[in-house]
Amino acid sequence: MRKQSEINRAIEHLKAYTDAASRIQVEVLEMKRSETWVFNQYVRDVPEDERNETLFYAARDAAQFLAGKIGISSICPDLEDEPEEEEETITLSLSEYKKLLRRLDRVERRLGLRVGSLEKVPRKDISEAPDDLIGQADACRLIGCGKTTIKRWANKGLITGYQKGRSVYYSRRELIGSPVVKDYKDSKSNEE
Repeated sequence: MRKQSEINRAIEHLKAYTDAASRIQVEVLEMKRSETWVFNQYVRDVPEDERNETLFYAARDAAQFLAGKIGISSICPDLEDEPEEEEETITLSLSEYKKLLRRLDRVERRLGLRVGSLEKVPRKDISEAPDDLIGQADACRLIGCGKTTIKRWANKGLITGYQKGRSVYYSRRELIGSPVVKDYKDSKSNEE
């Protein structure tokens, strides 16, 4: 189907002519008639000796223009077809593509789109912990973030917290290898 602006352009141009074919084309365009309607109106429902091939073909061309099968130059020879809009193609190197994916992943994690549920993830017991545990304050200094940030990550399950009584500990190795920590450090270094 044509854009209304293209249809209006054709109608305005055809209205300048006074011949019967142009008037029929304007009617088809204004009423947005289909090829089937045109065929029924000018061929099927008309006795054979009363058919007007010129009007039929003019109306059919207008209906085909509406359907996007032919360009405006087919019904208005002195007008040029508008070039079709082409999709713009962007080429990225592999490193740029990977960088873009990392940024998208970071945004999704920050928005919580990667976490399956919004329920708080429970801390693991200290008995399940690796041997390189550090306290929450030390973990914050290692990462360069505040306590609320590290708690939020643990609550979402982005990093693992190990509970002993009221204290929470984190594995140094797990923190250093965590994608969310790497992204956080990268974003901090980019800001500077």
